[in-house]
Amino acid sequence: MYYISSSFKKYHSKNLLKRILLNLFLKNISKIVNDRQDVNNILDAACGEGLVIAEINKQGTDLKIDGFDISENSINYARKILPDNKFFVGDILNIDAADNSYDLVMALEVLEHLHEPIKAIKELARVSRRYVLISVPFEPWFSLGNILSGKNLKRFGQDEDHKQFWTKNKIKKLVSQEMNIEFVKISFPWTIILATKK
Repeated sequence: MYYISSSFKKYHSKNLLKRILLNLFLKNISKIVNDRQDVNNILDAACGEGLVIAEINKQGTDLKIDGFDISENSINYARKILPDNKFFVGDILNIDAADNSYDLVMALEVLEHLHEPIKAIKELARVSRRYVLISVPFEPWFSLGNILSGKNLKRFGQDEDHKQFWTKNKIKKLVSQEMNIEFVKISFPWTIILATKK
């Protein structure tokens, strides 16, 4: 029996609108990754159960994608569904990888859970050879969507496990402290940023 995380539940929602938005988000992430011709290996930081990696793998790419998560249960599940990928237990604030190890490092739906996200951004930049791909909830619209769906009403739609609530400009400002912004894309209700090392 595997632990089922909130991320796993999100990707398996029975809510039709949520599934449509998540599928569009995954397609956008896959397109960004696959459009980078100079990317051969990827690290998915805080990958959960490996569901984004599975989606990228569906595109039939030859990319080498590793993933890590702080939850051993999530990593065990990822290993089960993706036996050809390398997974390890690890902490985004202290990534067990050498400097410049990966062409692209992803941190999708992660930074909003951290008290000090700049520390994670520095680590992502350190282990990346070139690109860092980040996504966070697009506020205030993400919280408004929660309100409209009747979720987290006492918290004005804000998820209980989120520590950060960024507008598009605020997350751009944070990321640009450590990296150059290539582009920002809204895949409603998420902000996606592709950045490169300074």
